[in-house]
Amino acid sequence: MRRYRTAVLGASLLALLVSACSAGGNSTSPSASEATKPAVTIGSEGFDESQLLAEIYAQALEAHGYTVTRQDFASRKLALPAFDSGAVNLLPEYIGSLLRELATAPGPHTGEANDQSVLDAAPAQDGDGFVVRAETADQLSLVTMSDLAEVADQLTWGLPLECSDNPSCGPGLKEVYGIDIATLQVENLTACSGEMATALNEGDDQSGIGVAELCTTQADIERFNFVLLQDDKKLIPAQNVAPVVRNDLLDAAPDDFETILNDVSAKLTTDELTKLNVQVSVNQESIEDVAAQWLSDQGLVT
Repeated sequence: MRRYRTAVLGASLLALLVSACSAGGNSTSPSASEATKPAVTIGSEGFDESQLLAEIYAQALEAHGYTVTRQDFASRKLALPAFDSGAVNLLPEYIGSLLRELATAPGPHTGEANDQSVLDAAPAQDGDGFVVRAETADQLSLVTMSDLAEVADQLTWGLPLECSDNPSCGPGLKEVYGIDIATLQVENLTACSGEMATALNEGDDQSGIGVAELCTTQADIERFNFVLLQDDKKLIPAQNVAPVVRNDLLDAAPDDFETILNDVSAKLTTDELTKLNVQVSVNQESIEDVAAQWLSDQGLVT
């Protein structure tokens, strides 16, 4: 089991987190048979994949006797304060974005008052990416984000509302690629959503957009034959999925808590996550049913 305290995150620990290759110590929690299992409130961040990951972890815990409440938020910007306050005590997160936000954003989640831990990172990665339609890529010779920077003002951008504060979006685009979203035509849409993908597919006119920020495992990229532009200057950090847990929950939980979550993460590959997204976003299967079937197929619940 691996546990990382955010109160002591530094450059070397960041590298270990992203690669998920550090060893941890032994837990001193009582065994599952000896301890009362604490209540868990798991948060998600307003888009299908985040909700799906939360449901997978929640059902795995419930199968082992934990009581789990789900709470969905419109964005990380709203989820983190709830986590800080203790209203939420477990979050499935994308490690690169989380660490970048913790390092740059003021607030209680950057200090020791609400110390938290990141459990084992999954092999699955899902970064933010910028995509265009195939015809747009052909017409404007777009392969990389640097290419996009040259024609940024010729397109309407589909961006989540929180992009202006997200280091991997607005501030990062300006610093790394010289793209200032404040000077562009922007349509604010929900992050990593079917709504965003549909608007891009409709075209860069009064009803659509010409470039969109989507999640790189989002099924709509293949569904609509979008072109994912290469992040040639490495704006987006590595984005392995991992559960982030409040330490007061970890301290109260028996040994099996971390084991359950880590066993789930070990089975989550990028390919598996992409297939699950297709089931939810394209096939319109319920998140609850998809999560339950996947856990059963992986032998994680009986």
